[in-house]
Amino acid sequence: MPSFFDNWKASADPGVQAADDRTLRLAAHPLTEQDLAALIHYQETFLAIAEPTPGAEALARAHSEALKVSGLADSRHVEQGNALLRSFFGQRWAVGKLRDKLKQLESRGPEADELRGKIRNELARLERTDSFVRRYGEESISLLLKHEEKLLGLHSRMTRVLSRG
Repeated sequence: MPSFFDNWKASADPGVQAADDRTLRLAAHPLTEQDLAALIHYQETFLAIAEPTPGAEALARAHSEALKVSGLADSRHVEQGNALLRSFFGQRWAVGKLRDKLKQLESRGPEADELRGKIRNELARLERTDSFVRRYGEESISLLLKHEEKLLGLHSRMTRVLSRG
C-alpha cells in the first residue's frame, strides 16, 4: 500500500488549498490603512538603523526602536504584517524581474520564442492574486497594490538587510 508521502511533489487540491486560505483568513488581522502606515513607519525606522550598521546587535536595536516609533502594539502584530508584506512583495518582485527579462528577450529572434513563452506562463501564474485575496481579503490586497511602488522598494531593502544578518 503506497504511503501518503509517496507523492509529496503532487500539488495540493485547489479546493483544499482555498479552504485552508479561508480558514487562515479568519485568524488574520485585516490590514487597514492605519496598520499599513504603521508597518511602513516600522520598516523605515528599522532600515534607518540597520542599513548602515551590520550585525545582530544592530538588528535587535533596530527592531526595538522601530517597534516604539511605529506605535504598533506588539511584536506579534509586526511579524504578521511583515509576513504578509514579505510574501506578497516577494511575488511582486519576481513579477518585475520576469518582466525585465521578457523585455530583454523581445529584441531576440525566434530562437527565444520558447523561453519567452515560459516566462509569459510564469508571469500569468505570479500575477494572479486570488490566493492572497482568499487568505487576506480583497481590501487588504487592494491596499497593498495601491502602495506597491513604495512597499516594493522597502521589501527589497529589508531583504538585503536581513540577508546579511
